[in-house]
Amino acid sequence: MDLLLMLGGAAVFMFGMKQMGSGLEQSAGSGIRNLFKKLDKNRVVNYGIGIGATALVQSSSATSVMTVGLAHANIVTVKQGAGFILGAKVGTTVTAFLLALSGISKGGFNISYVFSAVAFVGVLIIFSTSNETLNKIAPFLIGFGMLFIGMEVMKSAIGGADSSLSVKLSELFKYDIMQNPVLLVILGVLFTVIIQSSSAATGVFIAFLSAGIIKNIDQTFFLVMGANIGTCIDGIMAALVSNAKGKRIALFHVITSVIGAVMFSIILVIFRTPIVSLFESLFPGKPQFSLATYNLIYNAVYTMILLVFIDPLVNLVTRLVKDKQDKLQQVSYIDERFLQTPAVAIEQALRELHDMALLAKENLDRAFSSLVTGDTSDRKNIDEIEERIDFLTSKLTSFFIKISSVTKLPEDEKLIGGLHHVTNDIERLGDYAVLLAKETKYMKNKEVAFLDETKEELNAIYTRITAMFTLGLDAFANRRIENLKTIANIQKDVKKLIKSTRDENVVRLSSGMYPVEVSKSIYSVLFSLQRVADHIVNIAFSIRSTTGSKAEAFKAIEQEMQKKEKALAK
Repeated sequence: MDLLLMLGGAAVFMFGMKQMGSGLEQSAGSGIRNLFKKLDKNRVVNYGIGIGATALVQSSSATSVMTVGLAHANIVTVKQGAGFILGAKVGTTVTAFLLALSGISKGGFNISYVFSAVAFVGVLIIFSTSNETLNKIAPFLIGFGMLFIGMEVMKSAIGGADSSLSVKLSELFKYDIMQNPVLLVILGVLFTVIIQSSSAATGVFIAFLSAGIIKNIDQTFFLVMGANIGTCIDGIMAALVSNAKGKRIALFHVITSVIGAVMFSIILVIFRTPIVSLFESLFPGKPQFSLATYNLIYNAVYTMILLVFIDPLVNLVTRLVKDKQDKLQQVSYIDERFLQTPAVAIEQALRELHDMALLAKENLDRAFSSLVTGDTSDRKNIDEIEERIDFLTSKLTSFFIKISSVTKLPEDEKLIGGLHHVTNDIERLGDYAVLLAKETKYMKNKEVAFLDETKEELNAIYTRITAMFTLGLDAFANRRIENLKTIANIQKDVKKLIKSTRDENVVRLSSGMYPVEVSKSIYSVLFSLQRVADHIVNIAFSIRSTTGSKAEAFKAIEQEMQKKEKALAK
């Protein structure tokens, strides 16, 4: 029964670890997004970013999967991702120190009880307030408290060093074979592969140390080094469906983890007695802190050494994983691996959406040029790009739905709702490019053409639409509200020009300057250009209105300004 209770405690502990990581990501989503944006060519900078990002989510597995996805999507190079991976190893060691606190008690005071009560605070927040900031923090508080609840349940089940369960379990670690460094490292690997978290594995080892199941701290040193290798499993699984770059990141993760474990295992075997004596003297009676400190020193030292040799290591994995003649990638940025971190998934979707908008604009340019010149040679290219836009629309829509199912942030939900509308608006821009191309073909078949005057009028309209698109895409990409009034004014000019061109067409038709076939095409083209302008407005104004409504967006901006004025007045 004690064993069953211990397993229940382990379950609470591991769930708490997952919940805490999820809560940290939820409350620090924008911070993670900004950190990923700062990856650059400097290996030391990327190393630091890896430490910071992993410290935020407390999961090297999550960040390694993200890095595989980033490399797969060509967002980072293998060298950039390699520096990030090494930093992630250090960032995840913070949890071990938190868990080591579970052994601190004096008299009737036990700090684990205090930390356990934090879970109640988190639950109280969820049930008692709708404050967004507090509700972002609550999942982290619940997970944090559950870590210590799980630890206490495990220690209670074990019952101390003299309990029957503790004696039985400790006997396993007394066998001669359990002193074998290679076996201990392998056990650490297998245990971490099963629970898929090196932090959680380290927490269990800390619990065993605190309860006296493991007497020799050097055994846990080897187990932790095995856990460091075992945590690579998530990256390996992600790389199975990745391209060559993603696979290289995963292989780099494995190779460097193995090198670190081998390097320190040899050192520990040779200098076992003095190293153990040193750590025992540093934290007498607190073996859990010895393990946490060793975990930090081990990860920091070997990753900094390998950071110096990052170039030959990257060259090695590049030679080992050859590039394949992949088909043209259908998506450039979005990938389901990013769903583990919704903030990054949204950022990737925005990039894909931006590229999709550029495709739509390029297609409109081709179609309008064909219309004015009467040249239909670009029609095949227009149709191919339209197919790609339709494909991206489907992929993005599906991706937004998946993000909605994993994110818990109200602002993310609102943003995703707006992005659904923007995706549809961009898809419609592509449709109007095809309609313009169809009118070009129709006129060629009818052997008719526009007068030079009409071409000048259409060019004047399209020039303004191009200006709207440039400002609109800038407003959408950079959330730039100062562009919105200009866009609205240009839209008014477009409407006036369209009305003027339509009126001129009536005059020309009445005077016999145009046959009926051309008149039909003019009305169709003017209608398409009007709708193109409307969809561009929707895209731009979506930064303050989910549906792209001008009135709603201007009202929201006005309210923002009033809040700022009140804040300044205070």
